[in-house]
Amino acid sequence: MNFCVVQGIVVGEPRVTALASGETALTFDVQTIGDGGGIGRTSVPVEWKGPAKKLPKVSPDLAVAVTGSVARRFYRAQGSTQTRVYIKPFSIVLRQPSRQRRLIEDALAAALAERS
Repeated sequence: MNFCVVQGIVVGEPRVTALASGETALTFDVQTIGDGGGIGRTSVPVEWKGPAKKLPKVSPDLAVAVTGSVARRFYRAQGSTQTRVYIKPFSIVLRQPSRQRRLIEDALAAALAERS
């Protein structure tokens, strides 16, 4: 099963790129907050692709919840093969803590049901 849930704050400036396929790519980082169990803040890259008219309105310092899968891209740069790991989102919820909580609860319940 390839499934992840991330909740946190958008850090840095989101990057929007028009792709040759006609789709738009939105890339941004979500900084999670540790649970006090020795795990600190972690920045996680998210890459959304789709039509420009459905582009999520992501901005710096915005609270978000993201469900998705972990993806890896291989590419050539400076004569060697590089790799990038990111979250490919199924759903992005901006602001609205109650909707974020519901998204996370529903996603975790679905993942547990799939394991059974």
